Amino acid sequence: MRLVTYNGTAVPGLSDLVRTAVRLHPRQAGPRPEDSHLGGPLFWPADEPWPVCPVTWPPEPEASDDDWTAGHPLDEPTPVMVGAAQFFRDDFPELPYPEGTDLLQVLFCPFEHEAKNCYGPAVRLVWRDSSQVENVAEAPSAPAGASVDYLPTACLFEPCMTEELPRVRELPETVKSAMDLDEADLDDFEGWPSIEQYTKIGGWTAWYASDPHELDCRDCGSRLRQTLALATDEEDGACGCEVPERSPGGWSFGRRGVLNVFTCPEDARHPFKVRID
Repeated sequence: MRLVTYNGTAVPGLSDLVRTAVRLHPRQAGPRPEDSHLGGPLFWPADEPWPVCPVTWPPEPEASDDDWTAGHPLDEPTPVMVGAAQFFRDDFPELPYPEGTDLLQVLFCPFEHEAKNCYGPAVRLVWRDSSQVENVAEAPSAPAGASVDYLPTACLFEPCMTEELPRVRELPETVKSAMDLDEADLDDFEGWPSIEQYTKIGGWTAWYASDPHELDCRDCGSRLRQTLALATDEEDGACGCEVPERSPGGWSFGRRGVLNVFTCPEDARHPFKVRID
């Protein structure tokens, strides 16, 4: 799909916007702790405390506008988090693993939380060196009263590669000018490849209800990049693979949308942001 022309004319800068996405094609299965997967047991060290939700109410004084601001009262038990996904470098080298790490683990607090730009489960990312894990912990049960929408079904992956372009509205001004696009074209541009909603690593964001605003890194100012998308439904896309189940992960975000995780391209350990769309 490496689209480098418009109306038969080469457009400077257009090919540079093509991003490769790893579509994950989750399928229900019984993963092991040493597998990359959704749900299922994490490769979590037995000598490290299992994480609890970092969000409390009232919020911490240094919380930013983009942090979760509606959480759990300080005088109530803090719920433990649940394993949402994990990815080993050997399986998915496309992820931006910080130096000295080879494992990304994603955890949810499976209750509703609210932030300025998001409403859903609180999310934690853990970048880990798996060689330092000697004994694997047994995960605690999900907390009482947890939302079933945020408790994933265990799945393994059948990944494939696909290429994506951003929405027309996200094109740089120089590219839009070279394509002679007017304002009407930005919302309804016939023939432009769409971005479907599916679980993936990388690529562009399938914005539908919102826009990519306030996605600069709080530490260094770099523009955050789409790192991970966890979709409610697996829509048919341009990759050409068959998708046997519409909702294999069993979870639901927003109005059956996608939980998107954005990280800093300079250092994935800088503060990340979540958008559900």
